[in-house]
Amino acid sequence: MLSRLYEMKNWAILSRTLTVRLYTNKCSLRLWDNDINTDIKLNIEKYWSQEVSHIENKKNATPYYVLPMFPYPSGNLHMGHVRVYSISDAIARIQRLNGANVVHPIGWDAFGLPAENAAIERNIPPPQWTETNIKSMKDQLHQLGFGFNWNKEISTCDPKYYKWTQYIFLKLFEKGLAYQSKAQVNWDPVDKTVLADEQVDELGCSWRSGAKVEKKYLTQWFIKTTKYAKKLFDGLSSEHLDNWKDIINLQKHWIGECSGIVVTFRIKINGDTKPLDVWTSDPYKYVHGQFLTLSTNHILLHNIDLSDNVITAYNPITKSEIPVYITDNVTYPEGRDVYIACPALSQEDDLIAHSLNIPVTDQKRINIDNENRSAIDAAISEHIGGYFVSSKLKDWLISRQRYWGTPIPIIYCKNCGTVPVPYEDLPVTLPKMDKETGIQTLENVSYWVNCKCPKCHSKAKRETDTMDTFVDSSWYYYRFLDSDNERKPFDKEKLLDCTPVNIYIGGKEHAVLHLYYARFMSYFLHSLGWTYTEEPFRKLVVQGMVMGQSYKVKSSGKYIPAENVDKIGKEYKEKNTGETVVVQWEKMSKSKYNGENPKRLLQAYGCDTTRLLMLADVPPATPRRWSDATLPGVLNWQHRLWMTVREFIKHRNNADNLKPVDQTILEQCNEKIWNARNYFTATTTYHFKYTHKLSVGISRLQSLTSTLRVRNT
Repeated sequence: MLSRLYEMKNWAILSRTLTVRLYTNKCSLRLWDNDINTDIKLNIEKYWSQEVSHIENKKNATPYYVLPMFPYPSGNLHMGHVRVYSISDAIARIQRLNGANVVHPIGWDAFGLPAENAAIERNIPPPQWTETNIKSMKDQLHQLGFGFNWNKEISTCDPKYYKWTQYIFLKLFEKGLAYQSKAQVNWDPVDKTVLADEQVDELGCSWRSGAKVEKKYLTQWFIKTTKYAKKLFDGLSSEHLDNWKDIINLQKHWIGECSGIVVTFRIKINGDTKPLDVWTSDPYKYVHGQFLTLSTNHILLHNIDLSDNVITAYNPITKSEIPVYITDNVTYPEGRDVYIACPALSQEDDLIAHSLNIPVTDQKRINIDNENRSAIDAAISEHIGGYFVSSKLKDWLISRQRYWGTPIPIIYCKNCGTVPVPYEDLPVTLPKMDKETGIQTLENVSYWVNCKCPKCHSKAKRETDTMDTFVDSSWYYYRFLDSDNERKPFDKEKLLDCTPVNIYIGGKEHAVLHLYYARFMSYFLHSLGWTYTEEPFRKLVVQGMVMGQSYKVKSSGKYIPAENVDKIGKEYKEKNTGETVVVQWEKMSKSKYNGENPKRLLQAYGCDTTRLLMLADVPPATPRRWSDATLPGVLNWQHRLWMTVREFIKHRNNADNLKPVDQTILEQCNEKIWNARNYFTATTTYHFKYTHKLSVGISRLQSLTSTLRVRNT
């Protein structure tokens, strides 16, 4: 077919089909006289690099917000970074080519324990370490040719950013959603910080240091995310959510069925009165309950001598006190260690009362539904609870006992108690650390800790915990849209037509905690009137991991490099010992010797080919098994496409010397190429714009190339 097409006078059809811009002055460079190779690719990429990095806004075009999750600046890109940003850049480019005003920002999730530990190992301050890494990774992203809106770049460790993280914290504090409470926590004795439950593995060890986790009792800062649990659960059925699929189930499982409510009682122990959250699936018990039970491991009983203590609790619904009994012989709700009992109206509770020798008071029969509604209304009106939540869901513990994080803007005064830092005094910046001072927790920096109370101006002390990095990343998607605003976190008008984020791209490992916290924060900010929608993200593209082949000695479990392995028949053996080696696909890791360095690929193939290799063969959601054995298919397609264009240019430049073609044959060729153009353009566009199965779109382009190269005999 292609041989006939060479003789056609209307070359524009083929030119449009190939979607290649052909300029005579560029052809004079004689690039097309040679077979495609890495040098040619690098020259082409160098020529276009400035245009790729320069993104112009289309003021009158419809906005389209493409947001990949921003990286932690470790200093070196890994293949997971290459995959997520190749996906986002491909989606951004197709939208831009279709006329949209694309927002495609990038920034840095720069606070956290990894940076602090790395800085300690190198005896340099974390800010210096982080700044150096950001510069290095920024250069690498430029080398990969990604079209980011660099003018919107943010870094969570920049005071210009975390000023507004602190501002939002104070808003949470004002609304009663940021509070302190004593809690049993997971303590990493090596990293000397609190770990979330999700950061402790099945063996009870820290996810980072590997140390055996200890249990400690500490006063911590929490955010009452549970107050929004029912809204967040119900929001997963929103028509605004597109392609969330199994992520909805992950989110629902984390939140749990919101089948009960919480009311805050006041418990009296040793003369002290402390808040006690009581959950039940039967709200009428708040009106008719006769006693509470606590398990022996309840946090409020820590270091309490129970032998001489009579414990009571104040019920804020009935304005009365009820007794509290300590026992483990009660089936507590999942995730709870307090139970409210109403033996007069519940047979199960009556059995509990008899087993504990608790006297029971008879009550008249009641309308359960009416009493449930009455209890909920009373709790809400008194601001003591009443919100629906699952029994297992906990509030968000945000305290971290480390230096490198957003300081919590709270001051402690002997006269005034817990005092929020005034808004006009934000940001509360971190003290500078030099090599001589060393890396410390904030409590050891006396000149920073000691301050004046903003209310009475007497001596006071700052809060020395910093915030969990999930707080920093819970609202960054809004800041990108107004990154230079010095008056407030962002202007609501800047969010118009850009939110919810059209498409959010990142790893499935972030589909529970980060997504839950980001959704909570978006709902909270919406309640303040700051945003147009509750949900932050419309569509999700959840990418699979990039995996490499690992080799592990079966007897010891030790990982070894591929070069230390021999394949004998169908078995793998360690070269030196002859021991059996287990071969499997696992997440890339230095410790498993199965990683791939993006720098090698850039040097060997160039950035366009590296990205194409990452996007081809498997859709984004599928784990990518990285192997050089998969490369020839893509490289061969590039060669065939190059040959197609080269032959086209050759015959176009010699059009005057070609023989006339039979009109019937010409029309047949024209129809075939036109139909192919329509089919492959439509299906490629469909997968690039709507399903985001980029590998399928690429396969359609490969089929188009094959169609163009079919020759009539």
